[in-house]
Amino acid sequence: MLVGFPLSFCSSIHIGGALCTTSTKRLILLAQLKHALGKHALEEENAIYPAMRQHGLLAESYTLHAEHGYVKQYLYKLTDLVKDNDAFQLKLANFRRDIETHMRDEEHDLFPRLKLALEKADGDYLARRMNQEGLKLA
Repeated sequence: MLVGFPLSFCSSIHIGGALCTTSTKRLILLAQLKHALGKHALEEENAIYPAMRQHGLLAESYTLHAEHGYVKQYLYKLTDLVKDNDAFQLKLANFRRDIETHMRDEEHDLFPRLKLALEKADGDYLARRMNQEGLKLA
């Protein structure tokens, strides 16, 4: 479900390398990340998570939704740290770890369980709904 999500984005900002050392570059890349994650969250929160609740994955959908709140908190803090390279890199590394765990849980456990609960027609409909949500922020 992470279609178009820049998984390597955190690396492009600069984890373990010297690719992005100026606060201006970090601000630009952070804005791109915020846009991509905002679009992604809108798709999931308005299409996927309601379908999960409808198909018996209530607690799981609430957990994922709460984790999106933590993503927003990370982005907020990263914006505050953009001028402090060391603190920014540390917070970014923690963010990457947490978001990769979130994505792994979705892709390898929760979304396959949802797919099993859906009929073929429901799956096609859900894909269309997700795409419609994503177009709102395209």
